[in-house]
Amino acid sequence: MSSFQGQMAEYPTISIDRFDRENLKARAYFLSHCHKDHMKGLRAPSLKRRLECSLKVFLYCSPVTKELLLTSPKYRFWENRIITIEIETPTQISLVDEASGEKEEVVVTLLPAGHCPGSVMFLFQGSNGTVLYTGDFRLAKGEASRMELLHSGGRVKDIQSVYLDTTFCDPRFYQIPSREQCLRGILELVRSWVTRSPHHVVWLNCKAAYGYEYLFTNLSEELGVQVHVDKLDMFKNMPDILHHLTTDRNTQIHACRHPKAEECFQWNKLPCGITSQNKTALHTISIKPSTMWFGERTRKTNVIVRTGESSYRACFSFHSSFSEIKDFLSYICPVNVYPNVIPVGLTVDKVMDVLKPLCRSPQSVEPKYKPLGKLKRARTIHLDSEEDDDLFDDPLPTPLRHKVPYQLTLQPELFSMKALPLDQPELRQSPGGCKAESVWSPSLANFIDCEESNSDSGEELETPPPSLQGGLGPSTLVQQNADPDVDIPQWEVFFKRRDEITELDTLSGRKSPPEKTLLSSTRADSQSSSDFEIPSTPEAELPTPEHLQCLYRKLATGQSIVVEKRKCSLLDS
Repeated sequence: MSSFQGQMAEYPTISIDRFDRENLKARAYFLSHCHKDHMKGLRAPSLKRRLECSLKVFLYCSPVTKELLLTSPKYRFWENRIITIEIETPTQISLVDEASGEKEEVVVTLLPAGHCPGSVMFLFQGSNGTVLYTGDFRLAKGEASRMELLHSGGRVKDIQSVYLDTTFCDPRFYQIPSREQCLRGILELVRSWVTRSPHHVVWLNCKAAYGYEYLFTNLSEELGVQVHVDKLDMFKNMPDILHHLTTDRNTQIHACRHPKAEECFQWNKLPCGITSQNKTALHTISIKPSTMWFGERTRKTNVIVRTGESSYRACFSFHSSFSEIKDFLSYICPVNVYPNVIPVGLTVDKVMDVLKPLCRSPQSVEPKYKPLGKLKRARTIHLDSEEDDDLFDDPLPTPLRHKVPYQLTLQPELFSMKALPLDQPELRQSPGGCKAESVWSPSLANFIDCEESNSDSGEELETPPPSLQGGLGPSTLVQQNADPDVDIPQWEVFFKRRDEITELDTLSGRKSPPEKTLLSSTRADSQSSSDFEIPSTPEAELPTPEHLQCLYRKLATGQSIVVEKRKCSLLDS
């Protein structure tokens, strides 16, 4: 029994094999085949009223399904609203909202499902991706690889989701004999019985109104005997089937049906009522095609099993076996799979545990360019490094937005507490001074927004937020203390850093000239990055601490600075 509610997540304005409740609002309807569990609400008064009030709502199906549907007077009101689509013919359909005029274009392709006459799978292609709805299907292993329209450019199409027939998605039905094997077993049993005498009759106890035509036509062709059925009107436009069926009860193979057929047979009477031919009693056996019964066996059985003095069970399935389902899904390899049926005794979770490993992960999908996409990424930045600031070393994706956290790993006594702004997150102190622990925690994380434009012009450097404009280096401190009301920083701490870095170099065995050490320490505390190493100017004199202190005081108070230029001669040595 189908558990599919009629709507797909990708195309919610379409309803398939369900015609009640929320489906009454659909812009288009699709019917995969004419079995009652896929036709709920199809002849309900509420749907009739919907059609009367709408001019653009249609039912799409295969030509055979239309013929079968309209043979019943209950569905005749659909006659002018059914649009047939030929098998394996991609067709564009406009889904129109009559209230707003909104239109959505979808290409739908019908693929043979192998379930019963007219049964199809629907392949939808549109703005929300490619989606496959299987309905009820029976495909042998490898059969999907021979469906040309499931492929594009020699490869399987990129299918986003599959709504799958999981009737036998149960290890008990791992291997179901093929239809050819089942047919051979039934054929041998029927032949051995009807050839005994003209009064030996077989009754095929089929539960569905139709769907066994494959069995009927093959038995009739092999044995030269027409199969008796209750009515033929549903096959009047299907000559290949009609030729093998009859309403004449005087035949040796019957597939007639009756509400109490089982009781009739117990009294040696066929459902059609015949008990003898030419006043000679009939010798009758019944053969019941089924699959569920075989799946419940604890041991392997034959295709044909005798269950009584004159009754037999024959394995015959309309649905793919467990192994066939796995073969089909692993070949299609969609991103998502949704079960249409929950087998008896199982749950949705158990079914998904089987199906999900056969899908591909979303990460394996070819990335799609999304100009307005966003990405949050955390990166650890060590500001006391001697190397260039690596905030922008890695090329960032142009259309994405990043948030990069800073990990403040500072040297002891690097800055006095007066130099930190009021909004700076509290740092854990040690007896030696202000020191941030090396372990990052959310309370110590400051984020800088890196939002980049897709255009070639108008690109601007981001300004660090206020929480980062303190305690990162001399340049930021100068900007903060431009206000004369703010205390002047203790600039001698700046030179302590130089001594500390030089000491670290000595301990590590590295030798660096004084001018390079100063450049490295200054650059490590800056938010600007450079791709080039700037050499010292020839004959340049390093400024003394007193000169730099005077210079920074003037910068902090906004005074103008005059740089004296010394004339150099090429003859200077």
